[in-house]
Amino acid sequence: MIKNVYSPILECYFKRAIDSFYSCIELEENSCLFKEIAISASDVQLERDSIKFLYNVMRSKHHVIEVSLNLLSKESNVGYYTLILNEENQALDDYLVFKTRNVNTFEY
Repeated sequence: MIKNVYSPILECYFKRAIDSFYSCIELEENSCLFKEIAISASDVQLERDSIKFLYNVMRSKHHVIEVSLNLLSKESNVGYYTLILNEENQALDDYLVFKTRNVNTFEY
């Protein structure tokens, strides 16, 4: 019952993150990002991972929403994309992290 009530809201957050991911990788200055992991952006499948509502009373009376997507290829999980939104649903930040085969990560 609870899942059915919140499902449309959660899906809106994931859609926002998916759209933001595609906007990020379509920027000309980011055209070289997928060379780091030696796969094409079109080979990456997005998987909904998590939505976190983060609240820290010590710093602010407001919360942020962190929406994360896993980046999958045929072989494995190649990284993740996270979009951070404020209470008004405005994007504050985003980051794209690739995992390499030797466990190091590259963050953009």
